[in-house]
Amino acid sequence: MFNSNNFKEINYLNFDADFNIAIGDKVKIILGPNGTGKTSLYKNIKNRFPDYSFIDYDDVEKSVIAKKNTIIIGSSIVKLDAKNKEKQQLLDSIDVKENLKSFGITNKTNSEAVSKNLEKLRKDSELAIEQFKEENLEIIFNMDDNYRSFFEENAKKIIDIKEIKTQIDDIKNNFKKHILNEIDNYLDDDEFICPVCGIKNDEPIKMIIAKKISELKYLDEEIVSNYQKKHSEMKPEKILKDISNIKSIVEENNISIENLENYFICGGNKEKSKIILESQEKLKKLNDEISKMELEKEKFYNTLKEHKEDLTSTFQLQFDVKDEDIKFNDENKEISIKLPRKVEEYSTGEINLMTFIICILEFISSDKEYLVIDDPLSSYDIPNQYRIIYEIVTAKDDNKNILIFTHNVDTINIANTQYSSRFEYEVLEKRKDTLYLNKITFSSNTNILSVDELKKHITQDYNHLDYINLLTKKETWNDESADEYENHLIFHYDEPFQKNIDNIDYTNDYLVDLIDNFNDNTFQNKSYLENTADKIIYTAALRIWIEKQFYVNSNNDSSLHGKQFGDKIKYMFSNNRWMGSSKVTRKYLMSKKVMLNQHIHQQSQIMPFYYVLNLTLDDIAKEIKDIKEHFEV
Repeated sequence: MFNSNNFKEINYLNFDADFNIAIGDKVKIILGPNGTGKTSLYKNIKNRFPDYSFIDYDDVEKSVIAKKNTIIIGSSIVKLDAKNKEKQQLLDSIDVKENLKSFGITNKTNSEAVSKNLEKLRKDSELAIEQFKEENLEIIFNMDDNYRSFFEENAKKIIDIKEIKTQIDDIKNNFKKHILNEIDNYLDDDEFICPVCGIKNDEPIKMIIAKKISELKYLDEEIVSNYQKKHSEMKPEKILKDISNIKSIVEENNISIENLENYFICGGNKEKSKIILESQEKLKKLNDEISKMELEKEKFYNTLKEHKEDLTSTFQLQFDVKDEDIKFNDENKEISIKLPRKVEEYSTGEINLMTFIICILEFISSDKEYLVIDDPLSSYDIPNQYRIIYEIVTAKDDNKNILIFTHNVDTINIANTQYSSRFEYEVLEKRKDTLYLNKITFSSNTNILSVDELKKHITQDYNHLDYINLLTKKETWNDESADEYENHLIFHYDEPFQKNIDNIDYTNDYLVDLIDNFNDNTFQNKSYLENTADKIIYTAALRIWIEKQFYVNSNNDSSLHGKQFGDKIKYMFSNNRWMGSSKVTRKYLMSKKVMLNQHIHQQSQIMPFYYVLNLTLDDIAKEIKDIKEHFEV
């Protein structure tokens, strides 16, 4: 059960205290008109309960790739492919190899001359970005241009000098540098054990130190030589001073080989280093998303593979696919299905149906208890809508619970005409920005969401029952009969009209008064039936109210009599006939025509009924308020 407390994070929706979604023995279908937060509820449940199974139109579309006469199906493979492409674009945009190339590092020899790790990073841009750090890079960026240029060319040697000095210091530990030349007084030629720290070495300590000193001398000489070649005009003392300054920067800031690697990776460019740092979080997020999708894809695939026979038999029966044309790819965790004809010869709905059925089979085969579906009939024709409902029913058993969100009235009607005992229905309603969940309580083996069913089951104490009944009878009036044709005038306003029909007095002013007296408290959330009846009667009344404004404004112009709503609008706004509020225009009223128009023709009540099922009480109230405000002078 999900109650109002479960949805607190949807902070733009207010929930009635009794709001709860209970999933039980039957498949629950919740009809969510536009603006009631149906999609938000679905996404919220999906985020909070990742262990449930979920099917929605977007996920179904993103789970299939079409190639010639074959479809490849896997959990979110389109989205996964897009994420991998996005990741590759990110790596390409940084182009670590190109950055290294600017320093002449183009192959294994070049890179390993700096460090073995740099070669690893050269071959793995992703690893290079993940391990990149900005530590000490600012020091290098801020070097004097001449120093930085020389450092870039000789950095490894300069850092090696620093490292060697550090190693010597470690060997001597607390011996001071000024007694280095006096070390003979302290150590025997064959002494392998350090007299200070007690560490045993492979060579005599004096020999190790001598080698290090020799290495230092060689590197120092090489660096001086390189600097002289670069600055042949410079005096020796200036050369030595510059080299000393560069060494000091490196030593004082403890610039390491790792810092050098990072400097080369960003191409020695400060802006690129910022881009790499910003990309690290993006890369981590992408990898997390990809890993999650790959895991879901693997679980999806493994579950279906365990029930390969069920999948094969279903596709043989439903789509005439041969057994040998269904293949399981263990490496990519995908199922490829060779179809009897080219993919483009199938409709989008047919391809989505194949994927939907696989998703249902995966749920049936898995150990998951709950399946939540969003708008299962989207993009399907009528036969396949019935097939989808059948597949949903087959997935329901004592251990499997199913919740469906839909904005499509036919989802409920098709379910009820086929398997009424397997389903229960509720509808989302919004009033004064509060969300309610109302049960559709009456049962029938026909279309339960229809004008006829509304008329049958609405209670006798409903305020406007007589007018709802009369409105639904419009379908039966014979327009060739003058008496029955006259009945339509109750639902128009050419002039004040009243008539006794079946011993009940009806008047079109009754409906006008509904709009005149409408206020913020007129609509209260009641039952599904009464809410729907209110929506229908007030929508009809609103059109009649507008027609009365025409009647008053035109001083009962007889040319308006008998015209339909659209024709009345055209007439009133031609030749400057409309003298009322300037806010009321032909364009404005024509934009309301679809909602308000109810002609005399047969079946005129079907569309208004379907129309208001996709509106909330708040939507109707807003329309009434808006139209009345427009007509105010």
